[in-house]
Amino acid sequence: MKLFPFQKRTREALLKGLSVILQAPTGAGKTLAALSPFMESRRRPELYSFPRQCIYSVPMRVLANQFVTEYRKIAEDLGLRKGVTIQTGDWPEDPTLEGDLIFTTIDQTLSSVLGIPYALSLGRANLNAGAVIGSYLVFDEFHLYPPEGALKTTLEVLRLLKGVTPFVLMTATFSSTMLATLGELLEAEIVTVPAKELQEIPSQQGKMRRFYALSEPLRAEKVLEHHDHRTLVICNTVERAQQIYTELCRLVGADRVILLHSRFTPEDRDKKEEQVRREFGKNKDAWSQKALILVATQVVEVGLDITCQNLHTEVAPAASILQRAGRCARFPGEQGEVFIYAAPPDKQGKPNYAPYVSRSEIELCESTWRAFHARSGMVFDFPAEQEVIDEVHTPVDKCLLEEMRREEGQIWALMERALAFSDPSVRRTLIRKVDSRTLLVHDNPEELPSPFNCSGFSLWHGVLRGKLEELEAWREAKGLDWALKYPVEIEEEKDTGTTKYRWLPVRSQKDLSTSLVFVVHPSLVAYDEELGFRFTPDGGNYQTQPVRKEREEREPFTYQLESYTEHVRAMLHLYRSELAERLKYAASRLEQKLGFPCGGIDRAVRLAIALHDLGKLDERWQAWVRAYQEAIGEPVGDKDFLAVHTHMETPEHREATKRVGFSRPSHAGEGTIAGAKIAHLVLEQEGLRRAVITAVARHHSAQAKSFGAYRLCPQAHKVLREALEEAGFDGSFAEHCLMRAPGTKLENQILRLPPDDPHGWWLAYFLIVRALRLADGKSQAE
Repeated sequence: MKLFPFQKRTREALLKGLSVILQAPTGAGKTLAALSPFMESRRRPELYSFPRQCIYSVPMRVLANQFVTEYRKIAEDLGLRKGVTIQTGDWPEDPTLEGDLIFTTIDQTLSSVLGIPYALSLGRANLNAGAVIGSYLVFDEFHLYPPEGALKTTLEVLRLLKGVTPFVLMTATFSSTMLATLGELLEAEIVTVPAKELQEIPSQQGKMRRFYALSEPLRAEKVLEHHDHRTLVICNTVERAQQIYTELCRLVGADRVILLHSRFTPEDRDKKEEQVRREFGKNKDAWSQKALILVATQVVEVGLDITCQNLHTEVAPAASILQRAGRCARFPGEQGEVFIYAAPPDKQGKPNYAPYVSRSEIELCESTWRAFHARSGMVFDFPAEQEVIDEVHTPVDKCLLEEMRREEGQIWALMERALAFSDPSVRRTLIRKVDSRTLLVHDNPEELPSPFNCSGFSLWHGVLRGKLEELEAWREAKGLDWALKYPVEIEEEKDTGTTKYRWLPVRSQKDLSTSLVFVVHPSLVAYDEELGFRFTPDGGNYQTQPVRKEREEREPFTYQLESYTEHVRAMLHLYRSELAERLKYAASRLEQKLGFPCGGIDRAVRLAIALHDLGKLDERWQAWVRAYQEAIGEPVGDKDFLAVHTHMETPEHREATKRVGFSRPSHAGEGTIAGAKIAHLVLEQEGLRRAVITAVARHHSAQAKSFGAYRLCPQAHKVLREALEEAGFDGSFAEHCLMRAPGTKLENQILRLPPDDPHGWWLAYFLIVRALRLADGKSQAE
């Protein structure tokens, strides 16, 4: 694999154990630079110590989709056993993050490492943090992360993981201030591309972009003045894109214009993206038309490998403008022109920068306009782009970094709340403030099974607020009872197992803050594959179908009758053959950081496996086993046989549990207490002991914090001895298990997660509990 010098520097730094902050122009090969150390380490594992898993985080779902297609073939060539996977809200293919190379959104990555995963239930909230800690992390298009959420939190997480988890953080549009500060803050190697090197990169050769700033709003007629073969028009809002598209269709015909934005159904959007890649791609032989215009929104700002001769864009922050410009004259030898238009007026005649509406965003847009207006008519190379970025973004970046320093205590407090209590409410502050609303279309929303599991259209909340008065006027003119409704959970239905909702009409702007999901009457909207979703009083042709979105799907439990020793043996085999290698890199670096002995985390995992089901050796638990096996006609004959799983494969087996007459006792907390003394004797380091004890306590529920009375069977010592020996320990430690529940509290034994763990022992806990839970869940499948 031939690499350019900046790609080589990136790879060498990472393979030496450093982390990297990478700045390179669009189309120069940042993705290959970031993934090359991972691929090289998989090709030649005997030469390089490097994580066996890579999590590649992007700001938007569309980017993840594109990368998966591109890298699946490479993964096959490398022989990656788990392959390339995708984990987003649209494509929840890998909710437990088990792929070798995972493309996902920053929302999914941060929620996982903070113990508040979007993709898993709260009971499994401790499962994915270990995957992030143990992986090589790539953060792409960093400047597009929400500055008041994911951007700051990502930096704090990387400060926490430095020295343990290698990462590369990259974008084309870092200001020099941001670049230098992040390098110092994260103790990372800074890799840039000098002008001389740029000239050696084929994708950067012989192409030229000239920028113009026009003191007028974007109009269709102005687009056509410069149109030749391929033109791209980027609007800041869907409504503006639909308006420009309609005008262009009227002037040149619908067959010469394509519209792409976020308010198409997934099926229609996929078809449009495929058409855009073909018609605006590098291979001109694949073009079906000589002249074509693409009208789009920010959905094409990053990710799509397309080009055009002329780019027309409404003013936006400089980093976004230059990202958009990366779709113009993208390939070697091409020449293009970028036209930047003033913001259109709002109802009061003032510049409308929506969706950039905060004071800082408006100031950024105004500063961007001044910078490009002063350089109108100039040809921009990468150094010229960097000059604009520094001029426009440096003040903003300084403010952001100062805010981060000032708010560090608050950010850490919220992170600690997430880690210690799996509190999902902090997602809004730490990851992304949800400024969008999901809009469903239905004339009788009570027929929808669940409003939160239907596929709708995502709208910025300001759009809905701005349309409310108009929707009410249309409703009244058409004699409808309601225009918009929002769901409210019916209190008395909460204990039925199925959540029910009643739908209340939106009467004021205040109601738009009560929910993230709304339904609009179909008479007031329309949808088609040309324009997409839109508000109109002449609607009525579209209605949301009650199709459940894919969520985390867990197969019904199917077990075979299995003894304690058999179960431990199966788990150890799976851990050693599949999971241990995934932990090895992070475990080694964490051991150095925390002062644990070499191999200490591996030893801790094996001990956790040997002890995790000790609570099932309780006399009442074993009585349940025998009663259940009798109920299904397969009694346990051997009085010394102590089972941890019963034979359960069919609905009839599950029905038999009701005939037993009493429930299975809990076992995780009980087993924790029973084996706590063994952990203290086997592991000398307090951090490892507490990490193991906490993993055992929480191998079924991330929030477990109590235990009940128990009394182990007389045979428990013999069975536990066998399990300890299977795990590589002296079996005589089994004599120290506590046969009856002592008068203590579980919280006295388990690890206290942040802020009560200043040592960072909880990092080891997340590695251990991940290995334990995955081995436990997969052992019978193996």
